[in-house]
Formats: sequence, C-alpha cells, structure tokens
Amino acid sequence: MTNPEIDKESAPEESKTGGQAVIEGVMMRSPISTAVAVRTPGGQILARKLKMKQLKDRGNIWTKPVFRGAAVLIDTLRLGMKALNWSADIAEESSSSGKKKDNKGRSSAATFLTTAFAFILAIVLFAWLPLQSSKWILENGSAAAGQQFGIHMLAGLFRIIAFLIYLGAISFMPDVRRLFMYHGAEHQTIHAWEKGLSPLAENAVKQSPLHQRCGTSFLLLVMLGTIIFYGVFDSLVVLLSGYNPSAFIRILYHLPLIPLVMGLSYELLKLADKHLETSALARAVTAPGLLLQKLTTRKAGLEEIEVAIASLYVSLGRDPGPEVEFYGGDTKKSPEEENENL
Repeated sequence: MTNPEIDKESAPEESKTGGQAVIEGVMMRSPISTAVAVRTPGGQILARKLKMKQLKDRGNIWTKPVFRGAAVLIDTLRLGMKALNWSADIAEESSSSGKKKDNKGRSSAATFLTTAFAFILAIVLFAWLPLQSSKWILENGSAAAGQQFGIHMLAGLFRIIAFLIYLGAISFMPDVRRLFMYHGAEHQTIHAWEKGLSPLAENAVKQSPLHQRCGTSFLLLVMLGTIIFYGVFDSLVVLLSGYNPSAFIRILYHLPLIPLVMGLSYELLKLADKHLETSALARAVTAPGLLLQKLTTRKAGLEEIEVAIASLYVSLGRDPGPEVEFYGGDTKKSPEEENENL
C-alpha cells in the first residue's frame, strides 16, 4: 500500500480522527468524511464512503459545548451501525459464495427485532436490575434523600462489574477476538498518523493498541458520570417531592438525561486529551479507560493495519492505493459531496 510522506511532527488538530472496529475491518471518521474498509476472505481490501446528514449540520446548537458531545456520540452510533451492517453484509455475501439474497426484507426485520431485543435486555441488565437490587439492599423501607447517592454508588458498582464480566466472557469468542484486533489496528493507525510517522503501515505496527480518545474510555466515563449525576438528581427528587420513585419510574426519566451526561463526559474527555502531557489529573481521567481497553483491544499486525489505513485515507479524501477496491463503483469524491444527505 502506498504511504505518502508526512513532514510534520503530528497531524494537525483538524485532521484528528476516530473510528471503530467492524467485522474484518475498520470504520474511520475524519473531519472530512467517514469511510469503512474490510478485508474479504480472498484477501482483497474493499472500501466505501459513508454519507449521512450529521446533527451539527442541522443547527448551531449541536456545535456548542455539552450538546456537541451528545451529537458526536449519536452520529457515531448511527454511522457505526451503518458500517457494521455493511461489513456483515460483505461477510455474508462472501460466505454464501456470491449467491443472490432474496430475503432482504426478512433480514432487515430480523435485524430490527434483534436490535430491539438487545436494547431492552441491556436496559434490564445494566439499568433496572442494578438499581432495583441497590434499592432492595439499602433502603430498608425508608426513602431518605441522603440514601440516594449510596444507592447509585452501589448500582454503578454492579453495572461496572457486570460490564467487565460481559467483556471478559465474550473475549473468548474467536470472532470477538478478531474484532478486538481490528479495534487495536484502528488505534495503532491513529497513533502513527497523529505522530506523523512514515511509512505509516510499518510504524503503525509498532504503536500501542490503546488510545485515550477511544469510545470504550468514553463509555466508561459515561458510566462513572451517571453514578454521580443520577445520585444527585434522585436525591433532589426525593428531597423536593417526598416521593420515592420505583426503579422502573427512575429509568423512565433517567434515559432522556443520558445525552446530557454524555455531553458532559465528552467535554471532560476532550479537555483531558488536550492536557495529557502536562496534567496528572488529565492522565488520571483517562487511566480507567486505558485499563478497560486491555480487554477490548488486541495488538494488530500488518494485515489488519493495512485495512485501517485504507479506511483512514478514504475518509481523508486520499488515494488508498491500487490494492484497495471501492465498493459498488464508488470513487473518491470532494468533501462537499461527502456531506450530502443519504
């Protein structure tokens, strides 16, 4: 793969990227556009650009502090699902040896039902059950406002333990280990790119698979943030109303507040990223996320790195090299074209 020389100590701030792993590939999101690349069973690298109207283009409010954090996460989730579904389609097409699929409607319905079931199950296991269990343990028939913070501390502990057990369990699955390796490839490539190293592929192989701006770190920070935020919020609810809501009622008004917690967590992580070299506090903020990434990443080799670089270059509007084929006749387009609606 061709790698252009970069004669800067690091990539400019506006060129910083992020992404996520998909099935046998990587999605990269740059300030210019979003792209995804996968490696087929035959060894070919297939890439495409993802086009989607972003929240920041729908109103200036989504570019403001706190709101921009929620917008970034929502857009990333939407793009991530689009990239993941495409990579799954490519894997399915390859496994079926190019046979035409005549059950697209049923497949879409099954995907929707599976996603809905997974969402409901996640709410029950990671929201309702920890909160209800904590209320059973700590309330003892009373509804004091001062107990609410303790309830959320215990519920948060239950959530984190359950989350770690879940990650540890799925890490034994071969397909998940491959996904975690591409997660590492994403981080290693971004490290090498932001440091301005060339040739990019060979230097990315040497980089750490851990990264401070990872979505895993962000997710953990949101989980920790909800403990404090909901503890304070529920204390005020009980103090001002004298009413002790059930765990189900609390979940109903907690869920709409998640974007606010996400926005605050994003601002904290963004601030910490700017001061990693000079602030021990900033490093402390990112330390739990880096520890968690030891479960969600694996050191990637050149084969995975090349896919991540292809995705990075396409997202930046660069030529990914002759080894990369664009999906469905897609070609490199201008940044203006990339921002078109679906």
